[in-house]
Amino acid sequence: MEIPYILSKVTESALDLKCINLIQFDMEGKSSIADYVLVCHGTSRAHSQGIADRILLNLKKEGLLPLGVEGYVEGSWILIDFNTVLIHIFLEDIRETFQIEEIYQDFPSKSFE
Repeated sequence: MEIPYILSKVTESALDLKCINLIQFDMEGKSSIADYVLVCHGTSRAHSQGIADRILLNLKKEGLLPLGVEGYVEGSWILIDFNTVLIHIFLEDIRETFQIEEIYQDFPSKSFE
């Protein structure tokens, strides 16, 4: 499955569930971790889990399963790994504490609202 299609499905899924401050970092050809990283946050654990559920369900319908999902049960920082695309879903206070965007600040980014 092509990366632009995966990105569009992830973005659409997260925005459908009203994720907050979605940012996409383009690391294609510049990192061995992933080609793209997406970061957003939810308003509660249930909201963050719902965002993750929507992403996972919509990509599963397309035949794409993640390599791994971490932090889902706690719901404060959920990481979904689709190999070329990583998704971080935080609670707002956890996102502020870890300031993960600083790690990716040197990469081109795109914000969604």
